[in-house]
Amino acid sequence: MLMVLSALGRFMHSTALGISKNSFWLLLAVTFLSRLLFALLIWHLDGFQGFLTTDSLGYVTMAQSLLHGSFSFGGIPEIVRTPGYPLMLVPAVAGHHLLLIALLENFSLATVSAWLVWEIASELAPSPTAAWWAMLFYCFEPVGFLYSEKLLSDLLFATQLLLFVWFTVRFLRKPTALRLVGSALALGMATYTRPLSLYLGLLLVPFFLLFPRRLSWTDRISRTIAFALLFALTLAPWIVHNAKIAGYSGFSATPDVNLYFSSGAAVKAKVEHKSLALVRGELGYGNEDLYFQAHPEQRNWPQARIFEFQNAEGRRMISQHWFAYSLIHFRGCAIVVLDPAATAALKLLRLYPESGGLRYRTADQGFFRSILWLLRQYPVTALALPLLGMQLGLYYFLAFAGTRWIPSEIAVLFLSLIFYFVLISGGPEGDARFRAPIMPMVCIAAGVAIARWTGSSGQKWRSLNPCGHTFELSDARGPYRQSVR
Repeated sequence: MLMVLSALGRFMHSTALGISKNSFWLLLAVTFLSRLLFALLIWHLDGFQGFLTTDSLGYVTMAQSLLHGSFSFGGIPEIVRTPGYPLMLVPAVAGHHLLLIALLENFSLATVSAWLVWEIASELAPSPTAAWWAMLFYCFEPVGFLYSEKLLSDLLFATQLLLFVWFTVRFLRKPTALRLVGSALALGMATYTRPLSLYLGLLLVPFFLLFPRRLSWTDRISRTIAFALLFALTLAPWIVHNAKIAGYSGFSATPDVNLYFSSGAAVKAKVEHKSLALVRGELGYGNEDLYFQAHPEQRNWPQARIFEFQNAEGRRMISQHWFAYSLIHFRGCAIVVLDPAATAALKLLRLYPESGGLRYRTADQGFFRSILWLLRQYPVTALALPLLGMQLGLYYFLAFAGTRWIPSEIAVLFLSLIFYFVLISGGPEGDARFRAPIMPMVCIAAGVAIARWTGSSGQKWRSLNPCGHTFELSDARGPYRQSVR
């Protein structure tokens, strides 16, 4: 292992000497074209089906309803999905070339994300080395790469979250009102795409109270209140919309559905020694007839009341078996962090089943029996798992090292966001795809680590602390030393 890291270090040092800012345009082109070429391969192997999932049709239907001036599914107001991603699909639906336009939008988003990765890394390190490596890591990061090929909200959400990070990093360097507004609006837009970030605005209050430290407490308090209010005002129109059309008092009913059909169902499956898929079927997931057979009194209930019931019932099932659910949730968090996404990649190449794969078998049959099944049935996948696992491990190793050289407030921001999204994405539905929002930050920190190890003479490392400290290289051969401006 030490020999591998030593060889990698020598390669990175030699590569860093030839990096210039002109490489930016080359990497942007590689980001776009690599995804385009992979899309052509998917089309050749599986046609248009290779770009769709079970959720894609719902998003397309919502985009069609937006074209007709509403946001509904089958004439019923939609309060589970939010309009962010369907709004992005409107040009694709209106242009009558759904896949072509939607995929070009995805590839453009990936390119914008690569640009943001470069910009954020450049804010943290003045030489192009960190930005070059960060963008290179992002370009070939498996989760972001794979879900550029799907009609799903993941890529749009990750790009919007990265825009929030960019505004926030720039705000910490120079806390202007415009940058604070950009940060709040970017997070609000991300929440319209996926309600996953709904609670993030509140949880960031302590962060903005602490940073940037060079501001007085009065200034920090006023800016924190302004951020929270701006974020809340961004979400308010949709909350009012839901209350008006459906009597629902929240931003999205997604948490209610997940509590009942995912978290609560997982606990019920554990207690009754059944498979999760079987219990969800019994509860009527995706089948209104089965659901109303189990709850005939709810046939005439309004939507809002049904979701309130599901929320309360899900909480009840979890509270009765909180320890069992804690283990389920922790396992889901581990999957989000550690799953190398090999199975998702091989599904696109028709080398892995669309359903009944390793994750569900692990939940029902245990880890070792599932691995034996994988070795017998899908040996290519069994080989890809450790290879992509090594790539993921290298990303994490470099990112962990890079946090030592990132200004403390940026490191706190990155680690807080990573912890939040891993924790909220865990549970029985934990999946590698939910890692997409955090991987750009991992790539940025990894790029900073490489730039630190391969730095050239005289480069100064930017800091955001109130004392004005920077990190300076004594020369290309010597170690970093801390100096004061």
